[in-house]
Amino acid sequence: MHEIRVPATTANLGSGFDCLGVALQLYNHIAFEETDGGLEINILDNVTSGFLPSDERNLIYKAMKFLFDEAGWHPKGLRLNLTNNIPVTRGLGSSSACIAGGLYAANMLMGKKYTQRELLCFAARLEGHSDNTTAAIAGGFTVSVYEKEDIFYYSHPIKDDLKLVLLIPDYVVTTKKARSTLPGYYPLRDVSFNIAHASLLVASLLSGDYENLLCAVDDRIHQPYRKAFIDGYQKIYNKCKNYGALGTYISGSGPTMVSLIEGEDAAFFVEDIREYMQKGYPDWDIRLLDVDNDGIVELA
Repeated sequence: MHEIRVPATTANLGSGFDCLGVALQLYNHIAFEETDGGLEINILDNVTSGFLPSDERNLIYKAMKFLFDEAGWHPKGLRLNLTNNIPVTRGLGSSSACIAGGLYAANMLMGKKYTQRELLCFAARLEGHSDNTTAAIAGGFTVSVYEKEDIFYYSHPIKDDLKLVLLIPDYVVTTKKARSTLPGYYPLRDVSFNIAHASLLVASLLSGDYENLLCAVDDRIHQPYRKAFIDGYQKIYNKCKNYGALGTYISGSGPTMVSLIEGEDAAFFVEDIREYMQKGYPDWDIRLLDVDNDGIVELA
């Protein structure tokens, strides 16, 4: 049986709406093999086994079937053993991990018929945007543009001097709901604001000079609208800033918030923010993570 490891992702990073992403050292595992017939999906973790579908509706299987159909290759049967560690519907790329992982697994079964770039195109096509899926497949900090069924991207490794602290609420916000609140058009000043801040964000992460991140993650495209779905957003943001965060933003469509921290300060920051959150938001999950620079990895 083959097995792959698929990372969680945090997208947008504030100002980089639908084009910037970072892979995280938090993983789903997909073990898979062709069988003599039928579909068998076993969800092995205790967290998602009660509500994720284990039939043809499963998103990993749907992504695999898409690629099989694209290639005109049809297995007799499939067995999937899934272990999910990425929180679902929290803005950490759980659906992107399923799509990217399903495509990658199907491609392995077919003898790696498609290149990584082709898989990135298929993933963006299925997801509707390229930020999470590109980071999941390629790893590191990624910049991507999906245009006319082609993808243009760059992946850059991030050193372990930059840590990410995830503040994960105990409730969900669907991507559909989070996108529905965004306006259809923006004033020129807001567009110009985001172009400048996203450019500064890319420069900061590529150079390793993080002093501009607090400014760079600010945006006017999605966070001003999505923060309404996050209980206590402004108070939590202010605390993160006071405790020394280099920058704090809404991960993907939310509701998870992410603070960027200098490595040597990470332990102190986590201790302080965990103490604060325990008083007002005791059911939130606080995690300290490194960037995953590898993307999807074959384990067996």
